[in-house]
Amino acid sequence: MLTLGKARNSLLLSLVSSFVLSFVPGIANVAHAMDVAILDAPVNEIDKRNDYTNILLTQILERTRAKYGPFRVEYAPSYMYRDRLLTELQRGVVVNVTAKATRPDWEESDLITLRIPVDKGITEYRIALIRADDQERFSRITDIEDLKKLTLGVGHAWSTRQVFQTLNFKYEAAADWEGLYKMLVAGRFDYFPRALSEVFVEYDDRKSTFPGMAIEKSMMLYFPLPKYFFVSPQNPRLAARIEEGFKLMIKDGSFDKLFLQYHQPLIDRADFCSRRIFRLENPLLSDKTPLNKAEYWYDPFRKRPGRNTKATCPGPAARKQAP
Repeated sequence: MLTLGKARNSLLLSLVSSFVLSFVPGIANVAHAMDVAILDAPVNEIDKRNDYTNILLTQILERTRAKYGPFRVEYAPSYMYRDRLLTELQRGVVVNVTAKATRPDWEESDLITLRIPVDKGITEYRIALIRADDQERFSRITDIEDLKKLTLGVGHAWSTRQVFQTLNFKYEAAADWEGLYKMLVAGRFDYFPRALSEVFVEYDDRKSTFPGMAIEKSMMLYFPLPKYFFVSPQNPRLAARIEEGFKLMIKDGSFDKLFLQYHQPLIDRADFCSRRIFRLENPLLSDKTPLNKAEYWYDPFRKRPGRNTKATCPGPAARKQAP
């Protein structure tokens, strides 16, 4: 079985290879101008949250090389919080593209929003980091009102904070992402919901630093909060190239292949079929969200088209979903 580490290393090699090809004489079409995609920088060297989307972007640009010509991928010089990132994206100088969970103010801004979920909505399934001694407490929770009696931790500028606040969850917010792990183990709040694409990587990287922290085993939160590519309004050509390449990858199946290559180890580890899933509405979701396009979304209870025809949780498992 492909492990998460092997998948990540394979995909990072793909990223480097595509990047190098942009500079090989005879490979690029010299009649085209060089497209430069400038991504936002990670928080630190162990921040892996954007590895997959950065690789996806590189493959999209490679997929459109014949039409649009060579490209280069760069990174902003330092990490930016969301408010500053929005400002800098509008300017398009130090950063011109990012993949982020959507927010109303971002979709209503002059950014170019490409409404295709970059990870098929897998980040909308959330598993909590908790204190290890609290597992029994969470195993007894049977409805969302019980969960709302507890306090969660969340980043102050995160899209999820806005959703949790609107849904009347009790929360403790912090500006410092790394500080949230310290706050959890110190008892400042009860649980730290993390996207399925984040929780296992973050736990594995920090379990030796926070030995009292654990991954909650019995439940999962779900609410629609797609992660999109947002492109600077100063770079409409780059936006058109990304959208075109993305749709080509969806059509030829390479997007699904990349998605499963990176996320299947996480899906297996999440063990959807044994968890209670609390499904929530997102009242902040735009009416432009493409919820009617099944090919854009991952659903563990739905059969997938093509060669991967099995649902993650077939048959009666779907009844384990909590109200």
